[in-house]
Amino acid sequence: MKNRIRATAVVIKDGKVLLIHRKNEKEFYVFPGGGVEEGETVEQAILRELMEETSIIVKINKILEHKIYDDGTENYAYLCDYISGEPYLADNSPEKIEMKDGIEYYNPVWVDIKDLENLTVWPEEAKRQLILTAGEI
Repeated sequence: MKNRIRATAVVIKDGKVLLIHRKNEKEFYVFPGGGVEEGETVEQAILRELMEETSIIVKINKILEHKIYDDGTENYAYLCDYISGEPYLADNSPEKIEMKDGIEYYNPVWVDIKDLENLTVWPEEAKRQLILTAGEI
């Protein structure tokens, strides 16, 4: 069985972090990102996922975290420098195609870092790490 590799982007602009506001059975936020496809590097996956999920352009700055979970899934989180664009879910985004009848909500938004403590953000450890290191980033 091949391990799943995920790429996560932490994009900060003017004291805010870019998150995806999700709603299905529950309401929560996630950092943009997703699975690394066959033949793709983690860095390429980050840039692709950001374009699909948020339509913004970034420059990858540095790795923040590499974690291997009990099920073998690996997650790489990279700090990315915002370059341009306003976040929105493009019409051709796979996430937009999966939403049906307005039941699911998938919206990229800028969230003030100081408000993170009051939000459900997954992965939780990335949220905690960002809160702890926000002054250094």
